[in-house]
Amino acid sequence: MKMKEGDLYRILEIGGASFEIRYGFYEETDRVGKYNEPIPIYPNFLAEPQYNNEGYPFVTETQDACTHYDGSKTQDFCRACSHFQSENDLIGICTCSKMKKNTISKGETL
Repeated sequence: MKMKEGDLYRILEIGGASFEIRYGFYEETDRVGKYNEPIPIYPNFLAEPQYNNEGYPFVTETQDACTHYDGSKTQDFCRACSHFQSENDLIGICTCSKMKKNTISKGETL
């Protein structure tokens, strides 16, 4: 069955969030090849950060590592970082305390 752009690949439930993964193209130039077909498009958490219930950011395995990267010097993506916690189908959670979103509202105490 040939997939079309916009078709649903799957819905992922991770850390209190739901992500609809649809077929598409990451770049406009990806459309021009004779044999190029839509692929599953994962969220861009660098452009649009999202956090789990505990305030830790979602990341994809292949996104570029941040300044808090703790892993092999020969690699530079989240999957190779000690803070990366794999969750579901290329999406994980960054468990670095420096990347955790401050979830305490103004005037609220612990």
